[in-house]
Parts: sequence; structure tokens; C-alpha cells
Amino acid sequence: MRMPKSKIAVTLFNLRDFCRTAEDLDATLAKLVKIGYKAVQVSAIPLPAEVIREKLDKYNLFCCAAHAGFDEIINQPDELGRKMNKLDCDYVALGSCPEYLRNPFGFVTLAQKLTSSAKVLKKYGVRLGYHNHCEEFDRVGSPKILLEYLIENTQDVFFEIDVHWVTRGGANPAKWLEKLAGLVPVIHIKDFTIFGREPQFCEIGEGNLDWVSIFEAADKAGTRWFSIEQDRTFRDRSIFESMQISYDNLIKMGRK
Repeated sequence: MRMPKSKIAVTLFNLRDFCRTAEDLDATLAKLVKIGYKAVQVSAIPLPAEVIREKLDKYNLFCCAAHAGFDEIINQPDELGRKMNKLDCDYVALGSCPEYLRNPFGFVTLAQKLTSSAKVLKKYGVRLGYHNHCEEFDRVGSPKILLEYLIENTQDVFFEIDVHWVTRGGANPAKWLEKLAGLVPVIHIKDFTIFGREPQFCEIGEGNLDWVSIFEAADKAGTRWFSIEQDRTFRDRSIFESMQISYDNLIKMGRK
């Protein structure tokens, strides 16, 4: 499928409860196209790649990236590469690190494993990445944060920076995008606000992240895809309402 000019995508993880069957996926994609989306990130969809690709083709939606589980990435990279080819997808990332590896030694080990799988996936024309949460900014008694151990010990691995979780980890997303220039082809964008003294996921532009500095840094860093993610709904809005609000706000910000 021809890549769209648009750089805005939406991760289907947001809509996982509405993509459990082929019929549900069809209805969900129809709603996303109506909003204006031209690209999606495949994540947490329990359907065969062939079925997903058929539905994406039906609505002329481009698969800009995907997530895969730890076992699939580390132990089945050839199978994963073939799956990504079926989706016509060039980028796949580990969505979450296993709990037992969340320490300096574990992250060095993880880096080695990711590097090994990245070499296999490269044969299929697919790049492997790592998606962060806030835990990667924990020092766990070390002079470095965990993410630094990963960066220093990986090769041919990109970093799917999630600006929300960087902020929740107490760091500056714009500075991290600048630091990882050339290694952030896909990033996750989501906002958060404080409601009832607790941080809450919310739509892009409806929260407190500094989008001007984030987009400026991402553009300079060479980011191609801005994938909208919102883990949970905000207040009484449906997730589809939230995806509409985020898309509309991005357009108002001059993003395309």
C-alpha cells in the first residue's frame, strides 16, 4: 500500500476492545477513516495478519508500525518478520519490558537480545524498536537511568519514545527526542492532566504537555510517525470521541 503523506497515526491499542473480531475491526476502521486517519499502528489485535491486512486495504489505511510481545520478538523473529511483511509494515517495537529485567543487568541483557533479533528482522526489511514507560527513568540505585543501559548496549534498534511516559518518569520528552535524533522514526503521543489530584490520560492538547517543544524536537530528530495513544478514556467520553478530539487538535496545531 502506498504510504500517505500524513504523519498522524492512531494505535489500535486504544481501541482493542472494539477490534476483537474481524467484524469489529471493520467497523472500527470505518470510524477512524471518517475522522480523518490515514494510518494506524497495529497493537493488541488478536487477529491473523492476513485478516488485518484485508481490512486495512479495504479502507486504504497504512500500517505504519506494530507492537509485538517479548517472546515473539526474542524467540520467533523470523516468524515476526514474515508477519510484518504481510502487514506491509516496516517498524515493530517491544511494547513492554518483562518485570524481571527491570534492573541494570537485566537491561544490558535485554539490549543484547534485542540487537540479536534486530539483525534477523533486518533481513525482512523490518526495524525493531523499544517502547518506554515511566519505569525506564528509574535509577534503581544506579548512577544511570535504565533507559541509558538500553541505549548504550543496542545496535540497529530504534526507540519508540512515548512522550507521556517520559513526562510521568520525571524527564523532559523534548530533550530525549533531541538526544535520540535519528533513532525515533515512530513516537507515541498522548497527553495527561491532573484530575482529583491524580494524573489522568486525556486527549492531545487537552492536558499539560508542551506540544510546541515536543513537535519541534521530534521534527528535528527525524520522526516520521506520530502515533496517538490514550490508554484509558477520560471522564465520560468514549474512546472514539477522544480519537476525534486528538485528531482535530493536532490539525489545529498545524500537524498533518
